[in-house]
Amino acid sequence: MKKVDSDRLRALLAEHSVTQEWWRFRGAAGEELLDDVRMRATDADPRIRRQTWDALDLLVDDSNRDPFYGLLIDGLTSEQFRTLLTDTDPAVRTRVCWVDTRNALYRVPRVTMALELLADGRFDYAWPECIEVLRRPIEFKLLVGALVDAPSEGLGERLLVTLGLPAATRMPEFSPQQSSAPIGCTFWKWCGEVVAAHRCKHLPVLLALLGSSFEMVRYQAMRELEEFGTGIIDSLRLVRRDSAARRVALVMLAEFGWNHIPAEDLVMLRRLIRMKQRGEAPESLSMGILGGAWFALPTTDQAAVLDALDLTDPVPATMRMGFALWQGIKPERMPTDMWTSRKGDFWTENSQLYGHSLCPEVFVTPVLDGWTLVFCRNEALGGITPGSTSAQSRYELYQRMEQLSQRFGTAHWYEQFTIDDYADTTWSQWCIAQDGEIRMHCVSSDDVYVYRCEEHDSMDSLPELNAWMEANDREREPRPAHEDHDRAAAYAAMLHQRNGDDRLPPENQEPDPAELDGHFPAADSAQDLVFGAYAAAQRMSINLESLGPHTTVEGAGVLAIPHSLRHLLRRGALPI
Repeated sequence: MKKVDSDRLRALLAEHSVTQEWWRFRGAAGEELLDDVRMRATDADPRIRRQTWDALDLLVDDSNRDPFYGLLIDGLTSEQFRTLLTDTDPAVRTRVCWVDTRNALYRVPRVTMALELLADGRFDYAWPECIEVLRRPIEFKLLVGALVDAPSEGLGERLLVTLGLPAATRMPEFSPQQSSAPIGCTFWKWCGEVVAAHRCKHLPVLLALLGSSFEMVRYQAMRELEEFGTGIIDSLRLVRRDSAARRVALVMLAEFGWNHIPAEDLVMLRRLIRMKQRGEAPESLSMGILGGAWFALPTTDQAAVLDALDLTDPVPATMRMGFALWQGIKPERMPTDMWTSRKGDFWTENSQLYGHSLCPEVFVTPVLDGWTLVFCRNEALGGITPGSTSAQSRYELYQRMEQLSQRFGTAHWYEQFTIDDYADTTWSQWCIAQDGEIRMHCVSSDDVYVYRCEEHDSMDSLPELNAWMEANDREREPRPAHEDHDRAAAYAAMLHQRNGDDRLPPENQEPDPAELDGHFPAADSAQDLVFGAYAAAQRMSINLESLGPHTTVEGAGVLAIPHSLRHLLRRGALPI
């Protein structure tokens, strides 16, 4: 009986870095040996198959086992793969678990083969391995189509298990009176087929899959359902309360619009939020991923803050909910152009409802150490364009800051967003107003720009700006040298090497538009940690990175919207 050449196999493993990319094995000798191993591993004689895999287990060390076996399986022909998958010896059959069906060359044929075997009662012993192949990864649309056409018993039950549902799961049923709205079923044609919801055979399956134990299946079901349009809202509301899919259905209803959440669920959500607000402690915010703007006002009067910023319709919100919006969690996950490229009245209607990307929500925090913070997407409060350096935007900002400082004595504005995650560069600005007068407006980009400074003496240099920030430190105590002074000195030295001095650009000087190329110039981390919004907030109002159980909390936070944006949908699921 011919055996695998052990010496040649050992030499192959020693010579090459084994990966699942077959092209890393160069040379006819290596490819010839791999083909020889595959032939032995899938030989018509089951004894040779078992002996070959036993020999491989001894020859291949643990560090190479996964990639090498994956390489072998990926290179099998369809017939060889079927031979392995239907082997009666489980020790041989389980080798298919090394297959990686993300490879487009093998994915669909092997998924189709596994589905055929899963439907064939002669191979019931191989069903666990067939299911494993179908899960690596799940070919979602193909499996949903198979489940729709499969009988409820037998193959249907096995497909339910494959997709992370109990075998006894029953598909929801809807009458024309319950759910007859038009939906765009994307499983009919590439452009979508508009049908009545109760007539769509794919809708019940996707709704059931919202309760899958697999996160990726739930995610795929949500994405497909979103493309069906607003016609699925009634069906989502009808998902049984005792089903695993109910929670995800509520998430989808929140994404379509808070007004679609059933009244009884809204009552439960409000109770949960109120309960969590009572014992919630602030958590440190990572400034590195915070993107947006916030006001800081030294007041405990939340109603006055809402009135001053013309905010309306406040709803209770935990700090976790409010801060999530500015740490990379967007409230609306539906693509804004989902329906815009499609034709017909149905797609046009959905596009008009969801074809905007503006988040109208504004988070007004509880009082934190005597300060009320108001976080917003820059567009939400109007008059302030993100990153804009235009004189008009600054004028509108100054007007608002002067009005706020007249009402609350002091008003702070901070804005920050990341330019390059890998280079750790940001663009930020901050503005301080007091008693109706702008005291300082500073921008940290490619340089430090002071756009306005109501001081008797002009602000000419970095040390002067640093001294002003230190003098206005709310703790009124010098910071430890290693925190600010050393950083300022290091940055000043860097600036001196670049420009020959540490003088600031003239007041109101704009960055050269020819150098922007459609982007705003970024500040390096050393500069921004000293003169950016992060440093200014740390010194003069609230250090967001130091929030914690020691922070004094009064009252409760709310999510509100500017009066001018009341026409926009309030939607999106947020962590509570």
